[in-house]
Amino acid sequence: MLDHKWFDFAKVVVNDMACVKKNEKLLILADTWTDLGIAELCFEAGLAKGAITNMHIFPMIKHNDYSELDEIVSSAIISSDVIIGLCETMFLEKDATRKARSNGTRVSSSMLRGMEEFVLEGLLNVDYKKMLDEAKIISEIWSKTKLCRLTCPNGSDISFSLEGRPVDIGDGISDKPGEADFFPGVDVNIAPIEKTINGKIVVDGCLDPGNGIVDDLVSLDISDGIIKTIEGGKDANLFKTNLESANDEKVFHLCHFTLGLNPTAKKSNVMHECEHVVGAVTFGFGNQDPSFQG
Repeated sequence: MLDHKWFDFAKVVVNDMACVKKNEKLLILADTWTDLGIAELCFEAGLAKGAITNMHIFPMIKHNDYSELDEIVSSAIISSDVIIGLCETMFLEKDATRKARSNGTRVSSSMLRGMEEFVLEGLLNVDYKKMLDEAKIISEIWSKTKLCRLTCPNGSDISFSLEGRPVDIGDGISDKPGEADFFPGVDVNIAPIEKTINGKIVVDGCLDPGNGIVDDLVSLDISDGIIKTIEGGKDANLFKTNLESANDEKVFHLCHFTLGLNPTAKKSNVMHECEHVVGAVTFGFGNQDPSFQG
């Protein structure tokens, strides 16, 4: 039986994260790794809001599987005004979701498995306003920054230009047409100017696609925004193999730089939680959201 907190969670997700309105077409999207009890609570919260609510469950697609969603799932996504994604599948990267967003569909998403404590605490028991205030300060600094250099005792030393690029505050809230965000927030994101990205990234946290937190440091040499070499132990080899299996050079291109700000997040094997740890730096590779203007 689910803890009573999940009832509060469902209401917050529907009302405050997805900002669902009466008579909107709401889709609760789950895959075969989703806790369907939680998905059903969000479904019921959508009905209580007066939305035209449906729930769709489909087979989980692994992170290193770049195939598209089937026609039935795609049609449901494209037909919706609002989508609450509670699945492991990275459906935001799929063509159907991109098409839906271009038509104004809002998307609010989270991968619940393995970070249940974080999604509860990070939504229900945190000072959201304080996080947003901190994010705005960082956003203002980045907006005025021409050259950023990041160094770390683990060996990371990389620099890039931020000049002219918009800063995204990931608050987890999707209230504008076509907007997509992950909850819980908050983090701050930006896409450095690709050709200016040079140096070394040393990963000591979570690696995806991979097995979560690395056992040994993984070193990425970056030139003009592209991974040139990947070195380390078995985690490095697995990461390289997963990227190469995509058969798409784009997966080696750095697409965003993120700073975490949620004090309830902990270092874990789940990327979404790891990247929200206060002070955690995350670099993303591959497809870039159009909002980054890269």
